[in-house]
Amino acid sequence: MKQYNVHVHEGVKFYSVPVLEALPEIRHGFSTRIGGVSAGAYGTMNLSLNVGEDPDLVEINRCVFIKALEAGNPEVYTVKQVHGSRVIRIERKETPAVEFRQAEADAIVTDQPGVAVGVLTADCVPVLLYDPVHRVIAAVHAGRAGSLRSILSHVVRRMAGDFHSLPAELYAAVGPAIERDCYEVGEEIAEEVEHLLPEAGEVLSRRKGSVYLDLRKMNHLALLGSGLEEDRIFHVDLCTACHPRTFYSYRKNGGGETGRMMALIMLREEE
Repeated sequence: MKQYNVHVHEGVKFYSVPVLEALPEIRHGFSTRIGGVSAGAYGTMNLSLNVGEDPDLVEINRCVFIKALEAGNPEVYTVKQVHGSRVIRIERKETPAVEFRQAEADAIVTDQPGVAVGVLTADCVPVLLYDPVHRVIAAVHAGRAGSLRSILSHVVRRMAGDFHSLPAELYAAVGPAIERDCYEVGEEIAEEVEHLLPEAGEVLSRRKGSVYLDLRKMNHLALLGSGLEEDRIFHVDLCTACHPRTFYSYRKNGGGETGRMMALIMLREEE
């Protein structure tokens, strides 16, 4: 089975995974930098309110992305991502999304229909989770630091504790991210990975005096270690650094100004 689909809706390009796309009760997608109104370093589809761009333009881009997903008119809940392991739950859709924008966390979970949850990335690994039995969704920002702090394990445990989700029943969609051959790290980071991860040998590679870290594989192994089944994990395995015309990449941009993509998932309200 093909792991991902690519869509272009009124100029907006995004990716999805077929298994989740086939479920009528949810909408999801991984945005690109194509189809919005941003300009310059943010061109053209920046979806982050925290990178210095005019917030009015970001809100337009968010509306355009939601429209492309055919998701109706939900509030989009995002948080202030801090490369940690804190998980926030949206308990009532009546709570305005703006109240969460400065909340420091790296994952959002909810069982509320009509609520869209999203995380923002420009190389880090975005992961969307769905429990079709209890109808619970999660959006996770899994960068190097958060992954080493077991962010995915925290999210899966939170879903189990709050909603009785069983890990083996979850679906996971892992979006575009920087791939191993483009993600060189220093010896200090390599030593940290070796100290914290038993599977360090599977995610670190060394060649010609350099060390490379496979963030995607690190998070795939974390999902398996959290109890998910291999055949319920799907990847949009495209490298953000290798495709700068399609994706924002903090590393490719040399750490300067750039936009962010959004990985978004929502439960549809019953009609």
